[in-house]
Amino acid sequence: MPPTPTYDVYYTVQAAAARDRLDDEQRVAFDKGMALLARDPFLSLSRPIGSTGDDRTIRLTQSILVEYTVSRGRLLIFIVEVFNDKDVLIPEG
Repeated sequence: MPPTPTYDVYYTVQAAAARDRLDDEQRVAFDKGMALLARDPFLSLSRPIGSTGDDRTIRLTQSILVEYTVSRGRLLIFIVEVFNDKDVLIPEG
C-alpha cells in the first residue's frame, strides 16, 4: 500500500506562539490532531469559514481550536485558540 500523502504544515507567527505556549499534555494532543489534519484537512468534523471551502476551522480537542487554509499541498495554520474554563462569563450547570 502506498504511503498516504500529507500536506506541508506552516504556522503564522501568532499561531506558532500559541502552539508553543501549550503545556506538555496539550501539546501531545495538538500534535496528534495536526498529524491527522495534515493527512486530510477536509475531515468531516472541519467546517468551512469562507465561501471557497479552503479556509476552515476544527476543534482538535475540547479546548483547542485551529483555523487554517489549504492551498496547493500546503496547510497554513493562522489561528490556534486555547479555551480555558476560567475564561467563561457564565458557566454552565
